[in-house]
Amino acid sequence: MDRIRVTILSSAGARWEKTVSSVRLPTGFGSLGILGGHAPMLCAVSRGEILCRFGEDGLARIAVSDGIANVANDELTVLVSDLKEIE
Repeated sequence: MDRIRVTILSSAGARWEKTVSSVRLPTGFGSLGILGGHAPMLCAVSRGEILCRFGEDGLARIAVSDGIANVANDELTVLVSDLKEIE
C-alpha cells in the first residue's frame, strides 16, 4: 500500500509528523483526499480537522486553522497558524 509522509507545522512552533496511508484536508470547496502517489499540488486549507489514517485501525484527528498545503514526492506539508491533535 502506498504511503505519504505528513508534516503539519504551526507558526507557533507546534509540529505533527507521521507516515500515513491517507489524509483528508478541509478546504474552502469541501474535503480533499490525498493518497500516496498524489500529483504535485498546492492548495489553501480551511479551519477544520485534518484526518490521517494509518495502520489497521489508526486514525489521527488534528484541528487546524487556515493555512496552505503542498503535496510533492509522497510528502504532504501543511503550514497553519495553529494546530492541536484531538484525542
